Amino acid sequence: MIKKQVLALLLLSFCTLGWGQSIWRPALETSWQWQLTGTIDLSLDVQMYDLDLFQTTASTVAGLHARGKKVVCYVSVGTFEPFRSDASRFPESVKGTPLEDFPDERWLDIRQIDLLRPILEARFDQCRAKGFDGVEPDNVDGYENRSGFPLTAADQLRFNRFIAAIAHERGLSVGLKNDLDQIPQLVGDFDWALNEQCFQYNECNSLRPFIQAGKAVFHVEYERTTAQFCTQTNGLNFNSLRKNYDLDAFRQACREVPAMAVANAASFATAGIAPGQIVTVFGTDMGPAAGAGLQLSGGMVNTSLAGTRLLFNGTAAPLIHAYPSQASAIVPYSVGSRATVTVEVERNGTRRPGLTFPVAAAQPGLFTLDGVAAATINQDGTINSPANPAPRGTIIALYATGEGATDPEGVEARVNTGSTLPKPRLPVMVRFGTVETTPVYAGAAPESVSGLMQVNVRIPDSAPTGNAVPVTLAVGTSLSQTGATVAVR
Repeated sequence: MIKKQVLALLLLSFCTLGWGQSIWRPALETSWQWQLTGTIDLSLDVQMYDLDLFQTTASTVAGLHARGKKVVCYVSVGTFEPFRSDASRFPESVKGTPLEDFPDERWLDIRQIDLLRPILEARFDQCRAKGFDGVEPDNVDGYENRSGFPLTAADQLRFNRFIAAIAHERGLSVGLKNDLDQIPQLVGDFDWALNEQCFQYNECNSLRPFIQAGKAVFHVEYERTTAQFCTQTNGLNFNSLRKNYDLDAFRQACREVPAMAVANAASFATAGIAPGQIVTVFGTDMGPAAGAGLQLSGGMVNTSLAGTRLLFNGTAAPLIHAYPSQASAIVPYSVGSRATVTVEVERNGTRRPGLTFPVAAAQPGLFTLDGVAAATINQDGTINSPANPAPRGTIIALYATGEGATDPEGVEARVNTGSTLPKPRLPVMVRFGTVETTPVYAGAAPESVSGLMQVNVRIPDSAPTGNAVPVTLAVGTSLSQTGATVAVR
């Protein structure tokens, strides 16, 4: 017969390890994929998949395990999602205000743990039953949002520790999602961290306690190119990805990306390079430490700047600026006759191996201010803003690049003057929300370098009003980035 003391130790061991299995804790450097929408790409050579609990089958998890992968289940624990199969279990008393970016979801009153416990424990039981190795509990920072409840930091700490505990009880690894301000108090409770956009908001240093504790940090940016953030986050030893907002199969991993990237200077889109487009090339040792700005010679933009040249199929491009981590240039119009273009960086006479990119007929991007409001001039010459909206029926000026070939043919180094200005060959339309209209003028911005397009457009009387009306520029079949807005009254 086993002595009581030995039995107690065995029971303690099983409780500590969770259902008789050790808890998986990812290594500091762990390659991963985070996909919550679309058909799951199961072919990736990564160590960890982060997938939706409800949409992922046990057979999918088993298949990934057979290939040596760890699998984490995504589940929201801080919001009510009406489309989930267990939505009817949530009482009305715990449902708060809608989320700002997801109006069909509502914040939960995390103070009512007794009501939420059986629902969330059942979800974690399902996660474990499907064979997942860990859990990514989302929306664990309700106290920092307009939840509809007077949540405090203490409420959030209590709830988050409860979440970590019920995960560990089931042998599940658990990550802290965002909630940067409480990392010092919670780093001991969680096995790893997952963060969105710490680089964009200058918050990455807040995650250092996890690294210092030997715990992995998984990180994603949506609006920055890998060349903009990977050097910094690689230095912090983060497992960083660039992803789309809808978290589909697309991924660019910082530890796997090439040393150079080329993006539309207005939108940071990387789908292709259009003739005449103003682009930003990201890399290392791209220019002098102090930076250098545009220089003119005889009314033409110089193609060499402080020892830097950018070449497109061997043709030197006019340079807008050159800094250590990036340089901007105007793509030669001659690339429009090719299907691809090879971009090379030359620094102080030494040319580096180039990368080849597809040529696009157009890749429009709207220049923006503060990443939200379009860089827009109202009809009276003032800058458009929520405090200074443009009335419907008036004309506003938008500024963009990536319109492609022009008529007459553009000269990329020229500063455009005179009465005959190049205009895009492809048709141009502007959308305010879903209301589409033809611009009054679309072509080269007067007294500016080629590649900078000005679009004067009258706001339709049927356009929506508000401080942030979505505005989209269409050139041919290509659309500018989402997220640009104008203020309309």
